[in-house]
Amino acid sequence: MDRLFVKIGVMLLSLSFVAGCFPDDYLDDRPVVEKPDPKPEPDPDPDPTPDPGPTPGDDNLSYDNLAAYDALKNYVNRQVSPDFKLGAGVTVHEYLQKGQHYNLAVTNFNEMTAGNAMKQSSVMRQDGSMDFTQVRNFIEEAERAGMTVYGHTLAWHAQQQNTYLNNVIKGKKVELPSSTGEVVLLEADFNDGAQPFMGWGNNSTREVEGGALKVTNPSSVNSWEAQFARDFAEPFVNGQSYRLNFKIKGSGNGSLSAGFQITDGYKSAGEFGVVDFNTRWKDVEMTCTCSADGGTRLIFSFGEFAGDIYIDDFVFTATGVSYTYEPMTPAEKKAALTDVLDRWIKGMMEVTATRVSAWDAVNESVSGRDTNGDGYYELESAEWGSSNNFYWQDYLGSGDYVRIVIEKARKYYAEFGGTAPLRLFINDYNLESDWDDNKKLKSLIHWIEVWESDGVTKIDGIGTQMHVSCYENPDIQASKEKHYVRMLQLMANTGKLVKITELDMGYVDKNGNTVPTSQMQDYQHRAMADYYDFIVRKYFEIVPPAQQYGITQWCTRDAGGELGTGWRGGEPVGLWDINYNRKYAYAGFANGLRAR
Repeated sequence: MDRLFVKIGVMLLSLSFVAGCFPDDYLDDRPVVEKPDPKPEPDPDPDPTPDPGPTPGDDNLSYDNLAAYDALKNYVNRQVSPDFKLGAGVTVHEYLQKGQHYNLAVTNFNEMTAGNAMKQSSVMRQDGSMDFTQVRNFIEEAERAGMTVYGHTLAWHAQQQNTYLNNVIKGKKVELPSSTGEVVLLEADFNDGAQPFMGWGNNSTREVEGGALKVTNPSSVNSWEAQFARDFAEPFVNGQSYRLNFKIKGSGNGSLSAGFQITDGYKSAGEFGVVDFNTRWKDVEMTCTCSADGGTRLIFSFGEFAGDIYIDDFVFTATGVSYTYEPMTPAEKKAALTDVLDRWIKGMMEVTATRVSAWDAVNESVSGRDTNGDGYYELESAEWGSSNNFYWQDYLGSGDYVRIVIEKARKYYAEFGGTAPLRLFINDYNLESDWDDNKKLKSLIHWIEVWESDGVTKIDGIGTQMHVSCYENPDIQASKEKHYVRMLQLMANTGKLVKITELDMGYVDKNGNTVPTSQMQDYQHRAMADYYDFIVRKYFEIVPPAQQYGITQWCTRDAGGELGTGWRGGEPVGLWDINYNRKYAYAGFANGLRAR
């Protein structure tokens, strides 16, 4: 199956990048490959200095005269908002090529946020070692272009180095007197609603339904074109035997295959074989002897079957082993993971302290669940989250989690020569939500009060992501705008810095359908431009100048691909189109900046 694994590897790489957009909800623990889209050849000697253009008060500026607009950053009123940062999300690999992506950024913005390159899974390897080369190159190139960098992110539950982190808390390995022991490596009965697999291909999905894992494949393709898998912290042992036990049934007759994979090159490290199924539950036991070094992925292929596959009572066991693991206590896990955070943040600050003075210290910490009825959402947790994530707060405690990150960041920032005031933000999404009357933001403000109640921890600002849509239904749009304004008021009332960290926008028609870029009409583009104008204008009207950290446009260009792929694939999320042409949205954003 080596050739099949190579093919799916190519597919995975091709899905990991969407032009101008960067996923903040990517749940795999592998480093995200920052791969550029095809584009015109880079200018060999790019000039980051924009043409002077018209003055911000030019009466000729309109949606129908996009060429008359100046570069965006030239519309920021520095007399009123001297410290305001106009930012852009960038793909570091593409930025460092110094082509059009680079020119667009340095011409129109004065700060950048790396989409993925400064997240833990992009820096830390599975053995815990770290490579900051790309981070260093990015910051140095930004400095040469006269731009600042906003750090994203020191701690999050997604895009962490799960393999290493889970290995840290696995426990002490204890030798047995003979090779007759068994160790359960993965067990899932799905009764708690959680499932431990990632997956990809052919728009297939995975969910827990009725206490079983339901895998849905919409159409029949090659077997390897639809897969689900689980990565493990330690490689499977070459020559070691392993056993799979589970129940399976389908919506029809079909088959599923399982095997071990070496993720570097997507090579096979052993095959369990193929199991046939029908519409009745079937008990399965499969065995495999690992046949190569370096296999870390247990992978299942099911692309040939179109329909639903149900799996229950899943157990994956290493057999004939001469060891077991002695579990760590909660206190031991907390101590071990605090040491990991210490080393990770120390390494990042050593590289960035003299050049990066603002960070998303903690990203997306608040859930959408109020399970104890106190009126506030709890923090994210593996109890209701994805098993592909790593929830630091489950081990460090809901109170200490953020305090530890803040303490380490301030300590090592000063130790490695940071002199500018260090600004540490808590960043989250859906803070502008109307369906819960801004409850997530109210919950975040509550948690900030909890974290700062020790009298030592200081959080400087709140970041709101703002992955929004413009709604054709006027009542829905009015509600969205009302709760956006309320969000700004609540944030401003905290006295903390306010940053829109990841602004992008799609469009939803009167029937509630997301409209792809290819079907957008002129009036819809104009409505999006008006909403950008509203968002930017209200930010400056409501947030006092001393609290205005800045606004970052997350998707500079429209997202390629089809709806439902990548980060907002196929949606008109950019200020520029896929070919770097200005859109009405550009003018709307500029009008919001120049309104003062």
